[in-house]
Amino acid sequence: KLSSCGGALSARAGHSFAQRPVRGGPFGLCWIAAVWRRMGNTAGLGRRRNGDLVQAVKTTDDCGPDTKQHEVTRASPTAAEHVPREQLDARMRGLEELCDRQASKLRQMELALACVQRDSRRTVKVLQYNILASYLGLNTQPWFLYGADISSEDREKIFAKYFERDANGVPKNSWPAYAEGILTKEQIEEVVRQDEAFKWNNRKVRLLEVIQDLDADVISLVELDHPDYFRQCLSGEWDMAFHKRPRKASLDGCGVFWRRSKFNMLAQQGFDFADGNDDTGRVKRDRSCLMVLLQWRFGTAAPLVIVSTHLAKDPDDRSQTAVRVRQVTQIMENLTEFTTEHGAGDAPVVLCGDLNARHFGEIRGIARTVWQVTGSQLHKFLWSATDVPTGPTSITNARQCRIDAVQYLSNQMEVLEVVPVPRLPRGEVIPSLSHPSDHFPVCVKFRLKDSYQMHRELARAWLECVAGREKLHPLTRNELRTAFEFFDRDRSDHIHRHDLEEACLELQCNFHFDIQQCLLDCFPDQQISYDNFIRAYEVRLNHERIRCIGELEYAFQYFSGGAQAIPLEKLEEAFREITPISFSDVEVKEMLMRLDLPFGQDNVDVRSFCEVVCKASFPHRDRRKFSKVGLSGSMQPSISDGYHQRTRASTKELCTRLNQMHQSFQIGSPTSSVENSCSFKLYANEQPGAVGQPFCPQSPGSVHDIIDGRCVSPNSRRLLPTNPTVE
Repeated sequence: KLSSCGGALSARAGHSFAQRPVRGGPFGLCWIAAVWRRMGNTAGLGRRRNGDLVQAVKTTDDCGPDTKQHEVTRASPTAAEHVPREQLDARMRGLEELCDRQASKLRQMELALACVQRDSRRTVKVLQYNILASYLGLNTQPWFLYGADISSEDREKIFAKYFERDANGVPKNSWPAYAEGILTKEQIEEVVRQDEAFKWNNRKVRLLEVIQDLDADVISLVELDHPDYFRQCLSGEWDMAFHKRPRKASLDGCGVFWRRSKFNMLAQQGFDFADGNDDTGRVKRDRSCLMVLLQWRFGTAAPLVIVSTHLAKDPDDRSQTAVRVRQVTQIMENLTEFTTEHGAGDAPVVLCGDLNARHFGEIRGIARTVWQVTGSQLHKFLWSATDVPTGPTSITNARQCRIDAVQYLSNQMEVLEVVPVPRLPRGEVIPSLSHPSDHFPVCVKFRLKDSYQMHRELARAWLECVAGREKLHPLTRNELRTAFEFFDRDRSDHIHRHDLEEACLELQCNFHFDIQQCLLDCFPDQQISYDNFIRAYEVRLNHERIRCIGELEYAFQYFSGGAQAIPLEKLEEAFREITPISFSDVEVKEMLMRLDLPFGQDNVDVRSFCEVVCKASFPHRDRRKFSKVGLSGSMQPSISDGYHQRTRASTKELCTRLNQMHQSFQIGSPTSSVENSCSFKLYANEQPGAVGQPFCPQSPGSVHDIIDGRCVSPNSRRLLPTNPTVE
């Protein structure tokens, strides 16, 4: 309302209105009052100076009871000189009072907004989109050829001619040479005619419309070969980071955009995958990955880690699976280093990308096998990542599959909404005039769990592991510490009866018998120390209890080629193929030694494979320092030997007591009624060791030890006998 007044007064004061932003609000009342005072103090109100016209301000009361509209009129010098000084001073004071009232209201609004932001649950909408690079988006490419109804055999012939290279690695055939003799002249002409839907000038506009319509807070674009175009078009709301693929011939890369009103970027890191060595010994690098650490602008929520990547091509080529596994292991290695370096080891992680794999679980399972058996510290994302389910994301004549993914940590985030992937009529393919890429976007809205909710879930996971039978994700060392603190209500470093009862009530675990007392009877002095809290978790979490065990079974099928067992020699060859190229032969042999198979056993079946891989390490452990084989290949003393001997008896007794507690309950019958999907099921009449030999990540490969204690049967209330022979 006062823009005209501000402009006039700024002209009198010799200042630009646009160059003097005012914190008090959009009207700039505080600034106007300041200029008015300056005019009165320096030049005298109502005076004419240097030929400038004096501005007279008149007020009207037509804007409501709280504000007055101020109009500026250009008066003649004679009229201005007759305005009384007292009247102008009164108007100035009224203007200052109005400024003060508006400043007070703005302060109240700021405080209210801060409260809303502090109390609101953090949500973030994430978009993953392979936009089909302009230099790859041609219908004449052998993976498209729309309009030519060709068989899979003819397409394979075209691919063979397309990939032919001369001695210098230069392609021998270009379009249409690699299709001639396979496609007819009419088919070639139809392919060229349907190339119109692939034209970049048409597609780029539609791509931008799709991205803006989805309105995501964080955007991951792969096959991005025009980063400046999207940077400029999205610059109104989003900032951007970009990392190009390493090959000169590859013009595209990975880009991450974030809404600047919601996030600040704390750090970014891009790297190129090392896929192996060529004939000359040089490292082959083709694909890349980009990691961005984002800080929320408001509140104290943990930062958010976004990973954008594009893995090796051709999801139907099994030989490329090993390359993709090697790339995933490098992602996990760099993610661990990146989050550790920036103090974000516990930050939520969202991985977005075109993974070019039909079975994401297979890739994760094989990569997990590498890092489990390697014994290196790894990020919990490899253990606890969850896929957002969608339909097929790439539909062409050559394939119809789901290869684009958004993965997240379910213990830190929950899905609020998944934008449906379009369903095409039978026979329709993309890109088309309606869909500008050969991939559909994957868009998901998440909500971050608050800290107390995460603490409750961690405590629930421990109780489920020790007293229940459900499958679950393994917890890290920090997560176990958080779970212990949830139970330790009085912070005495021990969990007592009242602590356990209060925690179970808060977890809504309504047992119909005194399971708290039965559980405490398994521990010395009927209390749980932190060390025994960890041991109880470790001895009860075996390979059959881990929720992601199916991915390890996928990994075994990959190693064995579908057979029921795999010789150690073949397993060693597979390990050499999928481990990062920085691993030496000695390290690969050390990995196999950690399998710790019985003497004379040369074949590994799927059950033994899953068991020994789970036994090898835990998500939070770095076991290389316990290695008996140094990098030089020589045997070295293990610093963990003494620890094994000191804790063996105590851990074995604890394992016995917990197993006996489970055996004392009626088989197959639930012993608790728990709301909100927390149902603990305890079984009886299990044979000792039926749940599989437990493993201890704190003492890898050791025989587990047990602590003396009592366990009372809820039915007979009698003491259960000790069975020290249970393994």
